[in-house]
Amino acid sequence: MTTAGAHPRAGPRQQERGIPSPRTWTRLEFLLAGLLLALAAAAWLLTGALAMPEMSSGILTGMQPMGDGAGAVVPPAAFGFFLLTWVVMMAAMMLPAITPFMVGMRGLLGARATTGTLAALTAGYLAVWGGAGLLGYAVVRAFETTAMGGGPVAARVGAVVLLVAGGYQFTPLKRWCLVRCRSPLALVMRYAEPTADSRFGAFTVGVRHGGYCLGCCWALMAVLLAAGVMSLLWMAAVAAVITVEKTVPRPELTGRVLGALLVGLGVTLLVSPGLVPTMA
Repeated sequence: MTTAGAHPRAGPRQQERGIPSPRTWTRLEFLLAGLLLALAAAAWLLTGALAMPEMSSGILTGMQPMGDGAGAVVPPAAFGFFLLTWVVMMAAMMLPAITPFMVGMRGLLGARATTGTLAALTAGYLAVWGGAGLLGYAVVRAFETTAMGGGPVAARVGAVVLLVAGGYQFTPLKRWCLVRCRSPLALVMRYAEPTADSRFGAFTVGVRHGGYCLGCCWALMAVLLAAGVMSLLWMAAVAAVITVEKTVPRPELTGRVLGALLVGLGVTLLVSPGLVPTMA
């Protein structure tokens, strides 16, 4: 006996993850995946248009202290612009990552998965990352202040960011969040009814899934802030790492390798902070 809307041809591993095999996707599910990826592509283009040159580098890539001209932008305007850009960036980086979850939810709910339901799920997910932008703004401002202390000081602070991010890869919390971010079947099954009952219920489920992904990826986002929050190159690099973590067959091994690389780079910069400009 199968759940309504589920895909009986999906293999055991795919069913464990709550993600039907692409071979079993319906036309509507392919359209849903295509729409999410198209929105992500549009968000990448918009990020490129919004990107400010002075924020394309960070304390890991030779950030220069902002001059007096920066004071021409009042703090509320700067804060609002940062949040706008941050939300667009998160849409660009995370919409591809949640596509399998959305397809799995649509397959489980079947005809009950209306456009409003799926939009509320996506909005809830992005709301979590939008909220994270509040802390992200404070971190960026702290990095700007650090850059005023000179290159070696900024480089060593950046090295600490790398060490923290690398060390987090080995923690039980990272593994716990990654398992739930990679395998959302329990979330999908448990909250299928509230998702179908109301858009608020769907929004809440999106928030829960976004919380797991934030717990999984916050340290990598800190590295992005330190490398250049509006750098398309570093955005692509971090997005690629996140995608690999969520799709490779052995995520634990991948996480440990990534953690070791981040820790090794952090130690290198602590010893030789003069290497920072070469990373730009």
